[in-house]
Amino acid sequence: MQNNAYLLAKDCARSETRQQWKYTWRAELYNTWSRYCATHVTDPDTGAPADRQIAMAQDCSDAGDAGRSSDSALQLQFRTWQFVAN
Repeated sequence: MQNNAYLLAKDCARSETRQQWKYTWRAELYNTWSRYCATHVTDPDTGAPADRQIAMAQDCSDAGDAGRSSDSALQLQFRTWQFVAN
């Protein structure tokens, strides 16, 4: 993560602990340093096309699975990722 919330894919040294992500059992991409998740959002940049979709690192803390509100469940769908081979 840099000085903004945009995710950039680039090579980095294994020792760069702020750049380490894990794939959780809830299918989230989780940054172990910031404790943020990769989240699918519409780009907030007003100069970008209105329908441009991006991934940003955003707070993904919640009360856990028990007692999760429907709003939290809706947010989870924008934090889950599936990887497929082509």
